[in-house]
Amino acid sequence: MAKLSVDQALLKAQSHMKKGEVEEAKKLYHSILQAFPKNKRAQQGLATLNKPKKSVVTQGPPQEVINKLINLYNQGQLTTAIEQASTLTEQYPEAFIIWNILGAANKGLGNISEASQSFKRVTELNSNYADGFNNLGVTLQEQGELEEAIAAYNKALAIKPEYPQAYNNIGTTLKEQGKLKEAIAAYNKALS
Repeated sequence: MAKLSVDQALLKAQSHMKKGEVEEAKKLYHSILQAFPKNKRAQQGLATLNKPKKSVVTQGPPQEVINKLINLYNQGQLTTAIEQASTLTEQYPEAFIIWNILGAANKGLGNISEASQSFKRVTELNSNYADGFNNLGVTLQEQGELEEAIAAYNKALAIKPEYPQAYNNIGTTLKEQGKLKEAIAAYNKALS
């Protein structure tokens, strides 16, 4: 295969992939790799085709479902929100936003332990979601686990350094521990 025909074959394989013609794309990638076993683009294309497709369950619920759940929460229908979110977490166990709403609704009803478990799950599913760590910190703080709460707030700040609510929450926690100078410093950061 000449350089141009390899490029053409790669483009054609990509075209087959986009159309969902997986077998045709695989044949082209295999023929390229027979002639050029170290061709990175063909290797990557074939690897992409061989990855198992994500099912609808792991992709998460449609946005309209999430919006309905948020509306229930915002309207104060917390028990209904918990019921629906619980069902959705079974259907979409990887959807961190559903776990976050479940945690918020539980917290709103005073179910702090359940809320904390939900927020912990949020942080496990999405380690880059600052709000999840902040929410977890609030529930830990309410359970008297102050050091763990501060650790959660610090994780939130590591993700989102300009997060006044997390600084405020650290200040409140430090104040509860009697560390007034550190609390004032945290409050000042929240204000700035």
